[in-house]
Amino acid sequence: MKARWIILIGFLFLVAQPFFFSATAKVSPTKTTSKENLPKKQGSEIARLNSPNNHKKLTSDANTSIPSAFRKGIPLKGYVVLVQGEVKARIGGKGRWIPLKTGDAVPPQSDLKTGKESTLEVKYEDGSSFLLRSDTQVKIIQSWKTANSRLLRDFFLSAGRFIAKVREATGQTLRFRVHTPSAIASVRGTEFRVSVDQKQKTFVEVLKSRVTVDTAQKSIDLVQGEGAMVKNTSPLPPRKLLASPDPVDLKQNYNSAPVIAFTKIDGARAYRVMTARDRQGKQLVRENIIKPGEVATLAGLPDGTYYLLTQSIDSIGLEGPPSNASSFVIRENPLPPIISTLASGPELKGKAAIFEWLTVDDADRYQIQIAEDRAFQKVILDKNDLTDSTCKVDGLEYKPYYFRIRSLAKDDFQGAWSDPLSFIPSPVTPISKIDKASVEDIILKSKGIGEGFTYHFQIATDNGFKEIMIDRKVNKPELTIQKPKDTGVYFVRTAVIDRSGKAGEFSQPQSFEIKRKIPYKWIGIGGGGGLLLLLLLLTL
Repeated sequence: MKARWIILIGFLFLVAQPFFFSATAKVSPTKTTSKENLPKKQGSEIARLNSPNNHKKLTSDANTSIPSAFRKGIPLKGYVVLVQGEVKARIGGKGRWIPLKTGDAVPPQSDLKTGKESTLEVKYEDGSSFLLRSDTQVKIIQSWKTANSRLLRDFFLSAGRFIAKVREATGQTLRFRVHTPSAIASVRGTEFRVSVDQKQKTFVEVLKSRVTVDTAQKSIDLVQGEGAMVKNTSPLPPRKLLASPDPVDLKQNYNSAPVIAFTKIDGARAYRVMTARDRQGKQLVRENIIKPGEVATLAGLPDGTYYLLTQSIDSIGLEGPPSNASSFVIRENPLPPIISTLASGPELKGKAAIFEWLTVDDADRYQIQIAEDRAFQKVILDKNDLTDSTCKVDGLEYKPYYFRIRSLAKDDFQGAWSDPLSFIPSPVTPISKIDKASVEDIILKSKGIGEGFTYHFQIATDNGFKEIMIDRKVNKPELTIQKPKDTGVYFVRTAVIDRSGKAGEFSQPQSFEIKRKIPYKWIGIGGGGGLLLLLLLLTL
């Protein structure tokens, strides 16, 4: 009797099974279903997966493609492998924003954002990864691992730049999709970029393999080396991406801020110039957008090894593939010393000139040159073994001369030259008295970087710059201040701000001293003179 009941229950279960499980188990990736047959939370997520224009709701009669991951699978986490700058996440899409660090897990539904000059890279167990550049916002809509080990991931990019490397997949299931307000980019295995600008235009650029771009009105396929722009609901036709420009005469070593020109690329409206710590260009330290024919001035970077990469930007904003990385080394320290002399030149005694400068801590010795021309093609004096902070030059005729100085390191590294300055020896005994007002000013002059830069000067009474007495920004590498009334040592540092507003690091401080008696015989220049402290600081 008991056996009969078991057989009857089994028969009823087989008959009823299609009715109990029709809402989920019968749905395949290629079939459609209605929102009413799905749990509320699942229906909301599927809406995001299927509509380029509406990521919040489904209409009651909408037909929706259901990925197999929704039927059977487990949530898939990514892990942070690179963080640079300000990077935050809202884990699972809930709670407050928290900073991310290397090794952190990033589960589905998480919101991610990067700040200015920031980068985030997240990698999955199959080796696929995505990289977010600065000012980017992304939501991980879904990330699943199915029972047969297939990985399915969907992202929503609302602003910024998204760079994906997706491991090659087999089969027909689209495994990796990036949604924007106007399009969906779908791939199985490729390298591609998706970006959304401030006008909500979407840009898709394929670096390897192919990408399918779906919009509300049209679907297009892009192959390697092609890109497309989507504005509103319809994409423009695919177009070929431009080649990257090459740097012209890039040096291996720089002892001052590199100034780099680039080859011309037909059809390019601009170039993206990226300076990175790594050959792959992930750890950016500087990013410039320049017009063809312009140069990139990489001022304010600390000493070290860097890699230069470039991309062309076409007339509609599509960017080409990055160039191969070119390495170079910046070493600006030891900096040129501050020269303590008169605004009209060094202290003059007949046919002799006395040069004095401040001590540079990491300089082993100094080199000074005097020439008859500003280009220093006619050098009449070249001394590179000066260990003291003074030099007397005899036998100068009554005519214009130019001088410059630089620091030399213990390993014989030669720092950058100071800007050339002119002087004329006096034919007679120098005037020993000048108007009092002419020595009440101090001129601070930094080494110039180029046109369009702003210079930030700070003067403090301590080497740590906790007691700052002057903090000014000026449009030329020169600042005139009133001579401090109190005797003592004063410290000066500078930084340069480029055309985009990016400020470099402050230079190492140098110093000057105000003594009770000024040990010079002053010579006025024009309507007035002044003590000139030539701040020859190679900084930005």
